[in-house]
Amino acid sequence: MNLDTIKTVAMWALIAIAVIGILLAIVVKKIVGKIISLVLAAVLVFFCWQQRDKVLTAGEALKAKACSTADATLPSFFGIKVTVPADWCTR
Repeated sequence: MNLDTIKTVAMWALIAIAVIGILLAIVVKKIVGKIISLVLAAVLVFFCWQQRDKVLTAGEALKAKACSTADATLPSFFGIKVTVPADWCTR
């Protein structure tokens, strides 16, 4: 191999490595973005399920008690006041 061949091959090899690096960066970015999205969705589902369970547990406990005190002791769902349906005590 002579010096000109090394210069040419090295230049094209560096260009190929740069293109592969850019493509890998794009793929990894998309994969990391998907992983982050999945983790955020899982966290959101977990907290919503936890809040739902808290409200349902409180509702079942209140149903066992007198219906007149239901509004006073219901928990909130992400800060929103929970009310019971009008026919809740008759079901």
